[in-house]
Amino acid sequence: MKKIKLIILLILSIISIIFVYNDYFLYTDTILKVTSINNKLTKTTINKEKYYTQEITGKIMNGKYKGKEVKTFNNISSSGVYGEKIAKNNELFVELSLDGENVIRIINIKRDKYIAILFVIFIDLIILIAGKKGIKTITSLIGNIIITILSIIVFKNNYHKINMLHLYLIIAVIFIIFSLYITNDKSKKTLAAIISSIVSLFISFGLCYLIIVLFGDDINIWMMEYIEVVFDYKNFFYVSILLSGLGGVMDIAITLSSALNELINKDKNITKSQLLNSGKEIAKDIIGTMTNVMIYTCYVSIIPTVLLALKNNMALANAITLYGNIELIIVLSSCVSITLAIPISLYVSILILKNTKEVIK
Repeated sequence: MKKIKLIILLILSIISIIFVYNDYFLYTDTILKVTSINNKLTKTTINKEKYYTQEITGKIMNGKYKGKEVKTFNNISSSGVYGEKIAKNNELFVELSLDGENVIRIINIKRDKYIAILFVIFIDLIILIAGKKGIKTITSLIGNIIITILSIIVFKNNYHKINMLHLYLIIAVIFIIFSLYITNDKSKKTLAAIISSIVSLFISFGLCYLIIVLFGDDINIWMMEYIEVVFDYKNFFYVSILLSGLGGVMDIAITLSSALNELINKDKNITKSQLLNSGKEIAKDIIGTMTNVMIYTCYVSIIPTVLLALKNNMALANAITLYGNIELIIVLSSCVSITLAIPISLYVSILILKNTKEVIK
């Protein structure tokens, strides 16, 4: 039976990847597949930066002019700062002239095949390793994506009427309840994790909100020129803080509630004090890794921009101040959230899972 399931999973994975490799008909933008390319050096600067013009020949893969061969150009630099290098067999979104003879501009590179391969590998690994639990995780992921898309649509169509922060305070609670119930079913440990996550998230967000309101009114927000004309940029920033540590808080809450639940199932006579001590030991092992996850996320966000600034002779302190202060605030807020989640999860889990009159010492 397991072999049959594995074969079915493999077949579905192959079909999914093949479909994405041939999904040109799904797009309204014209797609050009590069058949040949020639790089010509145009100039070299005193800083040894080289500029090239790529002469591109390609075949149109969809739309009215499907099958037609056209040529275009792309300008790039050796550092990659100016222009994006295009290679043979790349697929490009392009804008054609009305007669289909010329490419007016290259819009972007079509990358859905790479995303599809990674997504299929991700799903296959989850199902193979976690079985039914993995399917529940995928269901939760898809559900959260749908909730996110719906929330964006609602806000986009009503941003003059809806307060963004209020909307996502509700969405955050929905995320927590939906994710934990789908992945862990209805049980006391799930209830404990949900309550712990909500309480931890709101307390930590409240602290960060208060600190920022009192001391951080001069924070520079990314893309300010775009944000100000659409909605209140401060609420945009607060929502980022609210959602950034959500996964970590839920992870800690369900880890501790599951661990304590298992201890209670193994020993019905275990005391609250023993549960608390065991929970603290478990927390010591997970707090470091969860904090590192938040820090690495910050690294990924700021390192490319900071390195680019350093390459242009900007001082490190200035580069971090200009391009990394928002991410640093967010990651520190996330660390506060997951740290607070530990004692809250411990006490809430013990209160719900251990129904005895013994007082915690």
